[in-house]
Amino acid sequence: MFTLCARNRLRCRLDLAALPRYPRARTEQQRTPGSALTANAHSERRLWFVPALTRVRDPPSPGRANQSAEQPHAALADTSRQRSSTSFSGRKEREFCLMAAPGKVAAFRLPPLPTIGEIIKLFRLKAQKQLSQNFLLDLRLTDKIVRQAGELKNAHVCEVGPGPGGITRSILSAGVEQLLLIEKDPRFIPGLQILSEAAPGKVRIVHGDILTYKMEKAFPKHLKKNWDDEPPDIHIIGNLPFSVSTPLIIKWLENISKKDGPFIYGRTQMTLTFQKEVGERLIANPGGRQRSRLSIMAQHLCTVKNCFVIPGEAFVPKPEVDVAVVHFTPLVQPKIQQPFELVEKVVRSVFQFRRKYCFRGLETLFPQDGRLKRTEQLMMTANVDPTLRPFQLSMSQFRNLCDTYRKMCDEDPSLFAYSYREELKQNKKMRILLKNQPEQTEKENQL
Repeated sequence: MFTLCARNRLRCRLDLAALPRYPRARTEQQRTPGSALTANAHSERRLWFVPALTRVRDPPSPGRANQSAEQPHAALADTSRQRSSTSFSGRKEREFCLMAAPGKVAAFRLPPLPTIGEIIKLFRLKAQKQLSQNFLLDLRLTDKIVRQAGELKNAHVCEVGPGPGGITRSILSAGVEQLLLIEKDPRFIPGLQILSEAAPGKVRIVHGDILTYKMEKAFPKHLKKNWDDEPPDIHIIGNLPFSVSTPLIIKWLENISKKDGPFIYGRTQMTLTFQKEVGERLIANPGGRQRSRLSIMAQHLCTVKNCFVIPGEAFVPKPEVDVAVVHFTPLVQPKIQQPFELVEKVVRSVFQFRRKYCFRGLETLFPQDGRLKRTEQLMMTANVDPTLRPFQLSMSQFRNLCDTYRKMCDEDPSLFAYSYREELKQNKKMRILLKNQPEQTEKENQL
């Protein structure tokens, strides 16, 4: 059952003409000293904005109405008893319904809505382990994530994997102009539609996979900026599932290199979540044990900042690892001026044998015939010590390796198409054929 405040009635699409008016719950003088709710919490307690699910109290009968008019204090006492019976967690969740950061006045404020926990219960949502789903219910943390993206007022934002809508509410409270939600799981769509109706004209929901979604037409054309200019008013924010975070960031890094996809509008900024270990790899410096292929690919194209770490206890269900929030800003000029495919091939080859000397990994760039000679030529021209470990190489050394390998590919066009793994597969097939050939010869002799 829901009550409607006489002074602060919420304008929604319901026909409120037939609803009775009820007095305010309590005034400042009537409030008991032991009450846990503040004056702001009482004044903000209004009807939930759930257009499709709102339950309207039936109008009281004439006799009951007279009784209510004669004994208003008794009705207030019943209301206070109902509220005092609410659990502490319920009170705490209701305090987050306003979504605005303390001490700040947002240009756009969402109407009172069901909490994230109530949305999960209402639609019976459960995190699926095969999709690496983890819900973030603490709206103070979602506000903190959104603040890392920078100034979002009148900006256009794309949120990846909104789920039940925790980060979505924080983004809307930041005063964005348009919000694009891309959600793969259809179970979350009804809950997101509640947010869409609470913010008319601001939210657009797309049911699809972010790995295949074409973002070239996701935002208005007038937002485009030159690559040398400041980043456009476009942001990508998302609490990414662990299973897709690494393939997705590699895909977007390739888009940055080619200036297509969401980066056709300019140097679009991204604020994403990763496993803590992946976040450490993204920002790892030369010599660090977390230095990896992902470190080189991200840092030569973007300014990467590890903002803060969210403990696993903040998520439901609790993951086995902590979560890092990472912010990406594409560079005007990449640190390695070579095609993305070439850089990725060189870096992948170097880190293929992580604990060995880098000479061992660079050997896989060349066919078996003349492999040793070409590898020595590559390292001498690039001025790289062959006894260094892969994680000890600096960005300038990787740049020299890529530039030298590009010259060698220009001299021998078939070199870039060479694949070390394909060669291993072919050699394995040949060994199997040679092993079976004597057996076939013996059978033929017997016949």
